[in-house]
Amino acid sequence: MRQIYTSPRPENIDRVAAMLGEHGIECSIENRSNWNKRSYERFSYSQRKENRDRWEQVWVSKADDYTRARTLLREVGIEPVIRHGEELALARNPTPEMRRGSVANRVRRIVMLAVAGAFVVVMLRYMGLI
Repeated sequence: MRQIYTSPRPENIDRVAAMLGEHGIECSIENRSNWNKRSYERFSYSQRKENRDRWEQVWVSKADDYTRARTLLREVGIEPVIRHGEELALARNPTPEMRRGSVANRVRRIVMLAVAGAFVVVMLRYMGLI
């Protein structure tokens, strides 16, 4: 089984599961709470710190149907779930703060290598090898 779609809205989950079922793709819904259902809750898709693992999820049961399910979702205009998708997007398009951090790390490494090299030269001179 592989996850294909996730959403905080149960209506969206039901629609995607019904669409996949119409096309003969066997799927299951995980993280569904029948006894503690919220009637209405304001949420934001752009909220980055929210734990999306608690959202309801649609999983494709057979691995052979996964590519068909992905193409169906893309045809409808939904981008299927990509494992660690947000981290991949940040790695491909780093923010200015991340760029500054990586430059600072490179400078620290170069300085540490220079100090280590100077230490090796001093030790070799002390031992009389140079």
